[in-house]
Amino acid sequence: MNILIRTLLVSSILVPLAQAADLPAASASAPSAASAPVSASSPATAASAPATAPNQSTAAAIPSKEDAVKAIAVLENSFLGLEAPAAAQSIMLFAENSKQVSVQLSLKTTPWIFGKAKDSKAEEENYRRMLLVAYLAGNMKSQFAAGKPIDNPQAGWEFALKAYQTIKQDNNKIKIPELETLQLQQSKGQLPALAKKALKK
Repeated sequence: MNILIRTLLVSSILVPLAQAADLPAASASAPSAASAPVSASSPATAASAPATAPNQSTAAAIPSKEDAVKAIAVLENSFLGLEAPAAAQSIMLFAENSKQVSVQLSLKTTPWIFGKAKDSKAEEENYRRMLLVAYLAGNMKSQFAAGKPIDNPQAGWEFALKAYQTIKQDNNKIKIPELETLQLQQSKGQLPALAKKALKK
């Protein structure tokens, strides 16, 4: 994947995920970006140190497919757990560097990130970015299972919706309109058709 929004991912995804593992109400600034492929390359650990953006000159090791599969499993089993930030890092690095997966992020696939700016609270913005990690994880998992790098928005949405339920169980005050809409569309069986539409250029 091409890197067009590295800073967004470093400061707005891995950091909030690390904060959520320790302090769900941590704040972060909102993203603003056009449709683009997205990836990341920054370490974050919630257990040993405060989450901060790393030195850009520090190169992180590119994870293997096996590492990426394990990272996805971590998020499936404990999306808000202490191991989640490191798992998110692996997912982002693999998505950025590997030709084994192909994920296009846009208004159609991740409207909770690329939609119009909203006057939402910092806590909600954190969760929005965390759900972007979930979307990538689900999409990548589907591609690994298929053995082909074919973008699968539906799989990404389904993973993100499960993560969204985990977030809501942890914080019942959180309600993200785009995810609520997606949840309704899922209940109506509309995700397959929406996924095909999202991939059309």
